[in-house]
Amino acid sequence: MSFFVEGDYLEVCNCDVSCNCIWLGAATHDNCDVLVAWHVTSGDKDGVDLSGLNAVMAVHAPKQMTDGGWKVALYLDDRASAEQSDALGAVFSGGAGGHLAGLAPLIGEVAGVQPASITFEKSDGSLHAEVAGALSMSSDQVAGRQSEEPAVITNAPLGVVTQPVWQARSKDVSYHGHWSAHFSGTNSFVTDFRYEG
Repeated sequence: MSFFVEGDYLEVCNCDVSCNCIWLGAATHDNCDVLVAWHVTSGDKDGVDLSGLNAVMAVHAPKQMTDGGWKVALYLDDRASAEQSDALGAVFSGGAGGHLAGLAPLIGEVAGVQPASITFEKSDGSLHAEVAGALSMSSDQVAGRQSEEPAVITNAPLGVVTQPVWQARSKDVSYHGHWSAHFSGTNSFVTDFRYEG
């Protein structure tokens, strides 16, 4: 069993900018609601092509994320064939191994894994993702001190991706799937992701 996937990554959460959770600190509020979207530009698992497909994960975690007990829901692109959907689910749940498998011990409840109509858009430092009937999220990158290049965070102790992330700010986030969360102007991270295993 082997896989690699790479592409565009968007993460938003209800913490203030910049999220303290990645530094193993406490969330801004009583919990951390994290919404993550992946757009696979290229990749496959065991020869099953995953290019062009999307996945989204919603996470409801306690104030101290490292305490575990996360409640998660995974949404898989409904354009995928049955074989692609199985592969997509294995990769982004951590079931196929790799970096995401390391987060699995923090999960206390899987609220659902389901197919969904997912859109992912990227334009000039802004990203937007939607799960039809359940989620809408956007973010804009935050410029760093030097020129208009985005501010970058590298090698944080906790993260959904291993690559450096660009700091961004969430915009008009709404989730009403297995629980509800609404926020704007809060933390966001974006990057070009790659997982393999």
